[in-house]
Amino acid sequence: PALKGAPLLIVVFSLCVNPPPVLSAESGGEGDGGGGGGGGGGGGGSEAGASPPVTFLLIQGACGHQILGIVNGVPAPERKWPWQVTLQLGSKHKCEGSIIAPRWVLTAAHCVIGFRALEVKLGTTYLYSECESAVVVPVEDIISHENYHGNAFSNDIALLHLAFSVNYSSYIQPVCLPEKGVGMQPGTQCWATGWGRMIEFGEPPYLQEIEQIILPLKKCDDMAQKAANISQNLVQKGMVCGYNKNKGDSGGPLVCEFHDSWVQVGIVSWGVRCGLKEVPAVYTDVSFYKDWIIARMSQASPLDSVGFFILLLCLVLPLGILGTPGYPGLGPSCFSVSH
Repeated sequence: PALKGAPLLIVVFSLCVNPPPVLSAESGGEGDGGGGGGGGGGGGGSEAGASPPVTFLLIQGACGHQILGIVNGVPAPERKWPWQVTLQLGSKHKCEGSIIAPRWVLTAAHCVIGFRALEVKLGTTYLYSECESAVVVPVEDIISHENYHGNAFSNDIALLHLAFSVNYSSYIQPVCLPEKGVGMQPGTQCWATGWGRMIEFGEPPYLQEIEQIILPLKKCDDMAQKAANISQNLVQKGMVCGYNKNKGDSGGPLVCEFHDSWVQVGIVSWGVRCGLKEVPAVYTDVSFYKDWIIARMSQASPLDSVGFFILLLCLVLPLGILGTPGYPGLGPSCFSVSH
């Protein structure tokens, strides 16, 4: 008789012997430590102080792809950010997240503290939509970082294990994740999305988008201290800062485009009030918590772990997340949890 599970073993062997290509995308521009940045071309090691090239697993059609091209403007059009999800409690929007696998959503720990009966809504940019593309899935398990304490900068990360797998469509696609330890070059253009406030009052029902330019951490920390009137380091290693001179902080996933694929480099965590100009938004460096994410996903139910085990064998993409401060005047970003 045929070996039970033989087809799966064949797939695993095929994927690992002939793994999908891993591409590197080098972003030009200045690094934190100064020095000319890496203009194009080939090879060699990176300069001291420079961020390593962004590396991510690229399987054609597998992650980070939009059905529609980039369209400027707010609110975001349908299908532009198909990994965006809304976390809901009793059909009421509470926070944002991103789909990274058929049964996994990435979000911030401060979004899910104290909640149990959460649902995830995918496939729509309108919070109250009943359209055919929208899918609502119960959350089976909430996995927050064990060292997140609710009033600190670090470890503001959580994974949501869905009750069942979602089917990908033109409205629902996973986002790509960067390799561990990569860094974004200052000056890189990225985008943040969410349903939070673009100004200090009011929450829009349509998904919002905002361009974010990556800042050096030192400059970001100086700006945050000034805005919060605090003479203490706020921005730390493992965080990513985004800035838009015309608008305040945004939320949800922070994504950057490489080789026609969108890679999630950050998750919103905190900001200095809402809608303020000249104030950066602070995100987690998604690659910073790769080991934690891999460990927690690998502890999932056996059936779901099979797919993740294949990814582990073939070296998948990781991700990370950010922290929330406990200082006066600081708090979760405008796109964070609503109560």
